[in-house]
Amino acid sequence: MVDDLETVTGELTANALEHSASRTVTVTLARMARAAVISVTDEGRGRRNHHRRVPEPSSPPSDQEHGRGLLIIEALATCWGQRRVDGGLTVCAVIGAGYR
Repeated sequence: MVDDLETVTGELTANALEHSASRTVTVTLARMARAAVISVTDEGRGRRNHHRRVPEPSSPPSDQEHGRGLLIIEALATCWGQRRVDGGLTVCAVIGAGYR
């Protein structure tokens, strides 16, 4: 569970840093009895679009070096999603022991 949590946290944070023009990115971790919830919030300012949304996971071409983060998150997380918060974008994922 710790490895999955570390990987998902890294992917969500990397996406926020790469795809937003945010000055700050906030990472939050909540621990429950058998699961953890990781949330990454940016200021919601996409490089090209103020109302940035997270794209759907898809398989990039085999020679492309980027674009697999959401596939990794989908594979490791019990569930994940996004929501607008005070003009920003929060993407969160649940990592649960024994829930997959």
